[in-house]
Amino acid sequence: MELHRIGIKVPMQEGLTLPALDFIQVFHQWIQAHTLPGVLIDVADYSHVHHGPGILLITHAGNYSVDEIGGRRGVSYYSKHALPGDLTARLITVCRLALQACDLLEREARFAGKLKFNAGELELFANDRLEAPNTAATETAILPAVKSLLGKLYPGAESTVERDPDTRERFTLRIDSGMQADSAKLLKNVGL
Repeated sequence: MELHRIGIKVPMQEGLTLPALDFIQVFHQWIQAHTLPGVLIDVADYSHVHHGPGILLITHAGNYSVDEIGGRRGVSYYSKHALPGDLTARLITVCRLALQACDLLEREARFAGKLKFNAGELELFANDRLEAPNTAATETAILPAVKSLLGKLYPGAESTVERDPDTRERFTLRIDSGMQADSAKLLKNVGL
């Protein structure tokens, strides 16, 4: 499968109420300090959009966001350009970038004790309706690579994977490892 425009969302733990605008200054600091790999370009505020993309950190290769999509806040990274390797390698790359942003945010001084991600759950999505329509056939095609990713992230766990059945929505898989996991540990599992 030649899917490249893919993303991973790591949800924040339930009950956290940090204002979305608090992430703008952090993202600007990341740009100035070149905190993340690649060319960091700008920050965009879509926090006014109900269940929308929230606060975006725009980069050349992809976008990071603190989004509210699906009514649940989390940090996402999605690629905008071709990634090297097979689909499993591309999923690992995108996952690694999302987890790296989560880890950095958890360690951010201004969020000390106020921010935690539930990295035992993930959402994997495709921003390419032509290559990955929201169908059972797409799920069948992508599932071997997803299972390979999950084997690295959550060794020994029996993860559940469910596709959003609404064909009007982009292809999305909701993953639950059934365990508590933190981003720093998972980063080690995927080689960072």
